[in-house]
Amino acid sequence: MWIIPKLDWTKDDFYNFDDLNRVENNTKVIAGLISYFESLPEIIVITNRDIKYIEFADSLNRIESNQEILRQHYTPPDWISNKLDWKANDPFDYNDAARLDKNLSLLHFYYRGNVDNFRYCGMYTCGEEVI
Repeated sequence: MWIIPKLDWTKDDFYNFDDLNRVENNTKVIAGLISYFESLPEIIVITNRDIKYIEFADSLNRIESNQEILRQHYTPPDWISNKLDWKANDPFDYNDAARLDKNLSLLHFYYRGNVDNFRYCGMYTCGEEVI
C-alpha cells in the first residue's frame, strides 16, 4: 500500500527510521505497478527498521540503486539524479530526503496513471444482445 511521501522537507526536519521504511515501502509499490508492463530485476527492500536498527550508507546506496532500476524505462521530467556513492559519515540533509521522496512520487504518479487506464485499453465486450 502506497504511503503518502513527505514532499516538503526543510532544514529543520529530522530524518528517521520511519522515513526510510516509507521510501522502501513505496519503492516496492512502484515495482509492483511497473510489473504490469515489464519485468524488473529483483529489488530488495527493507521495511522493518525501528529505533534500535537503522543502517545508513549501505542502505542509501541500495535505495538509490533501486530508484535507478525503477526509472530505467521512464524518467520523469523533474527527476533529480540519484547519488549512488554513499560512504560512511557522508552528510545526509533535507535535500537528499526530498530527492528520495520526490523521485518516487513522480514515478508513482506516472505508473499509477498507466495502470488505472490499462483496464480500459483492449477491453473485450461480449454477450451484448438486445432482448
